[in-house]
Amino acid sequence: MKILKIISVLLLAMCIGCSSGDDGGPQVGGPTETPDPDSETPPVDNSDPFLYSATENLKDVADFPLGNIVSASKLASTSASNTTFKDILNQEYNSITAENDMKMANMFTGPDTYDFSDGDAIVAYALENGFRVHGHALIWHSSIPNWLNTFEGTDEEFEAQVEAYVKATVAHFAEVTDGDGTPVVASWDVVNEYFDGSAVRTSLFTQRIGTDFHEKAFQWAREADPDVKLFYNDYNIAGEVDKRNAIISMVSNFISDDIPIDGIGMQMHLNHDWPSTDLPTSIQDIADTGLLVHISELDVKANYSDDLSELTVERAQAQEEQYQRVGYYYTTIVPQAQQFGLTIWGVRDQDSWLYDGGSDWPLLYDNDFNTKITHRGLVDGLEGVAP
Repeated sequence: MKILKIISVLLLAMCIGCSSGDDGGPQVGGPTETPDPDSETPPVDNSDPFLYSATENLKDVADFPLGNIVSASKLASTSASNTTFKDILNQEYNSITAENDMKMANMFTGPDTYDFSDGDAIVAYALENGFRVHGHALIWHSSIPNWLNTFEGTDEEFEAQVEAYVKATVAHFAEVTDGDGTPVVASWDVVNEYFDGSAVRTSLFTQRIGTDFHEKAFQWAREADPDVKLFYNDYNIAGEVDKRNAIISMVSNFISDDIPIDGIGMQMHLNHDWPSTDLPTSIQDIADTGLLVHISELDVKANYSDDLSELTVERAQAQEEQYQRVGYYYTTIVPQAQQFGLTIWGVRDQDSWLYDGGSDWPLLYDNDFNTKITHRGLVDGLEGVAP
């Protein structure tokens, strides 16, 4: 995206109104010059080593969907920053994931009681603007409504509540289709982070339903919608070999036992220098399952060790290369038929869950929505330029 496009969006917004890796601050970049409206080529400040003038949109350089995260409140907002956010979203991406609005804690409001309004708003925006929606996430140990945490019924009654929630949610969001009859919500992360390392994570669901709750959840989701794509999603699939092997073993058991599963989400919360050699290996291993592969939550820490007080050019370039490696290995290793897409976990740095008060700069845009060289790295990787 050219600097002119960003500045034009900001000027328009001013006129109308004024959301686990292993081995991260002030605002990066600087102001660009105001373009001369009578000039075909606006002046650009090329002295900033952290920024570049993008000429290609992410969704235009990939043969698979490119996504980012949203919330119903941001999509409804007419503030200058959220107007700019939506303009970038519409220009660069064609898939969206709800950061928190379509998780259990937000939707499962009481026994046999659901509030799908935030998700409905996201789906409506997607329908109007031509986005695919990836549902995230039906069951996650860190997103449980308080009433369910303290549920005093029997374990059988607890399981019945979770089963009804999964089925009601999947069925509800299967109802909205585009002009071709294709459901807008194409997929779900059915279970998120079942493993803790290579071991099964102890959670409310393992305690009250059993360690096979994940199998039941996939079966419930399939009963609710025979066509929606069902994903297992987890972090450190790249970087933790034992964990990856446990997930691959689980998938193998699913297939042997006729448990429905369509894909694996690799969260990809990475660091500028981790993982290195295991990154292409992990993508190859997951692709070898034959399932769809989704880079589901990509961001790259630049300051994991807190050794920087401000971003350096050297570190920014290392971060750029890590983004390039992800795009390149996904594009060149995963067979096209298994490329479900790549989703960035946030647009600008200050909105990232990793921002930490300004001590990390993990995304593709700085706080003023300027394109960073990390964007350039990802574009290069998606276009098949080897890192």
